[in-house]
Amino acid sequence: MKVFDLHSDLFTDIAWRKSRGEKNIFDRFHYPKLKEGGVDSIICVFWVEPKFRNHPYDRFQTLFQYVMSDLMDSKHAMIGHPLSDQRNNPDSEKIKIFFGVEGLTFMKDWKGETIEAKIENAFNFLHENKFIHLIFAWNERNFLATGTGAEDSKIKGLTDYGKIAVQMANKKNWILDVSHLDETSFWDMYNASELPVIASHSNARALCPHERNLTDEQIKAIAERGGIIGLNTYGLFVDHENPTIDKFIDHAIYIADLVGPEHVAFGFDFVNYLESYDLGTEFNVYTRELEDATKIPYLLEKMSKRGFTPEELESISFNNADHYIKKLFSKEKDRR
Repeated sequence: MKVFDLHSDLFTDIAWRKSRGEKNIFDRFHYPKLKEGGVDSIICVFWVEPKFRNHPYDRFQTLFQYVMSDLMDSKHAMIGHPLSDQRNNPDSEKIKIFFGVEGLTFMKDWKGETIEAKIENAFNFLHENKFIHLIFAWNERNFLATGTGAEDSKIKGLTDYGKIAVQMANKKNWILDVSHLDETSFWDMYNASELPVIASHSNARALCPHERNLTDEQIKAIAERGGIIGLNTYGLFVDHENPTIDKFIDHAIYIADLVGPEHVAFGFDFVNYLESYDLGTEFNVYTRELEDATKIPYLLEKMSKRGFTPEELESISFNNADHYIKKLFSKEKDRR
């Protein structure tokens, strides 16, 4: 069964390994596990780690250069775009990688005479390089929005520049992702956007009360506009005491019962390859029996036993994400 993963940080691993002089990192380390897991398509994000927060623009450029170098040498990766019909491509065995960004703090240092010009110039660069996805903030307050984890911020929500960025993203039909936004920024983005938003890697707060998870009201709001929610395997967002594969499936059942399986997807957020790096933060809480991409077939088998039909599993594992993205970008195709 084909799988679409809405959120991966594997670009971070590529960058760190490239900085050490390694080559063919995607092909050697990531492709085998993704292929074993059935992953056909994946949104990979460029994320400026907390360690580099004092110079985010330079770090973003370094990340981009390292990743592009590795992908250009890859025999198994294809840089995807929703407007490219790759269904009948002879290289269909390649994994389609869609570009996203997790945190836009670096845009404030982009070239431009005004902040608005900096945002526009950055967006033009991203558009030219096939980016399709944006998360405005990552666990901090920046010049666009407030992320979860920014408890010390007295000001919450999207700024005026954040609202301008939403409008620019809408014009390009980009995916606006509310994962990592605090509740105020969530609703600001939801109300400012003309297009349906997604939560690429978030679970149900009713089952695991973490601020990174979504309230029932947020889940319903995303679904009402035709958005999707990608379920996250990171242990802290699955269960505070005992994150297991069955607890993960509990989130799938809860959200499917609340808004329908057509709004459920996967945003696995596997972090097993980040443990050894000095990122300025730690990722060390795994969901048992769901630690990496090779466990995806077992997950689907368990979900089947828990009551999901084959049709529902095909929708959750691939079709919901694929249809959402194609529908979103069909608007741009219609304008051409």
